[in-house]
Amino acid sequence: MRSTKISSLPRTAVTAFATTAVLAAPALAVTTLLTTDADAATRGRVVEVRVEADGFTAPVEVRPGAVAFRVTAADPEGAYLGLVRLRPGVTLQRYLTDLEKAYGAGDPEAARAVQREVVMFGGAAVQPGTPVTYGTRLAPGSYHLVDFREVGRPGLAAKVRALTVRPGAGAAAEPRAEARIVQRDTPEGPRFDAPAEIRSGATVRVVNRSRQYNEAILMPVRPGTTDEQVGAFYRGMDGGPQAPSPFTGGPVGMVPLSPGRSATFAAPLRPGTYALVTWLRGHDTGRMLAAQGMHRLVTVR
Repeated sequence: MRSTKISSLPRTAVTAFATTAVLAAPALAVTTLLTTDADAATRGRVVEVRVEADGFTAPVEVRPGAVAFRVTAADPEGAYLGLVRLRPGVTLQRYLTDLEKAYGAGDPEAARAVQREVVMFGGAAVQPGTPVTYGTRLAPGSYHLVDFREVGRPGLAAKVRALTVRPGAGAAAEPRAEARIVQRDTPEGPRFDAPAEIRSGATVRVVNRSRQYNEAILMPVRPGTTDEQVGAFYRGMDGGPQAPSPFTGGPVGMVPLSPGRSATFAAPLRPGTYALVTWLRGHDTGRMLAAQGMHRLVTVR
């Protein structure tokens, strides 16, 4: 396994969780994924990814099967590191051009193009001091690691890392996740199915059963915050009456997954109350999914 360092150009003040794209997707077959640090380490499957202010260090190649990426951030902004695979005939430049339009301008047509152009395998939203272990199962082929915080900043293409999965022996049986989050559509709008409590450091499997790709982000909130106050904040961001932010910290969790896919994450979160949210917009309404009710409070113990 080899790794190299990528340098970034100077950054502008862009917040990761203000990135909101309109994303659409056909259904894909569900893929069950990985993992925990301890389980993966016994198989030599944990690879280190370190994000700093001038770039990130990532593996150049890994073996196929279940892989765990332990992502840490020295950068004060953290990272929104995702793994994607280009569909046949799609160039990296074409994808990044549409990604910038979709995330930067909220262009629905570009967002639908992004959906057609790549499969999103999820990834890790991390904060300094809170490493995240992101697990997935990879078949041989070519992939790319993208820090979505860099979208809209100069030199995005130079900051993307290629990842090659070489043919070889597959991984052993995958461990069970301790908790499960499901993204799904309902007559009332998109929703999360999630436990009321999650143990800090537990392996959490995120399953996307919705029509579009989506994320599952945990953000700490002030004591006494209600689910209605979280919803009011997002409705204010979506054009409604402005409401104060309930958040006391940055995002940690799973960055976008394509429909029909799943992946896992584990993070040593401080005990307390968190809002489980998504910062993406619906491909059909153009509205923030959280403003339509895709949020819920979770206790981390």
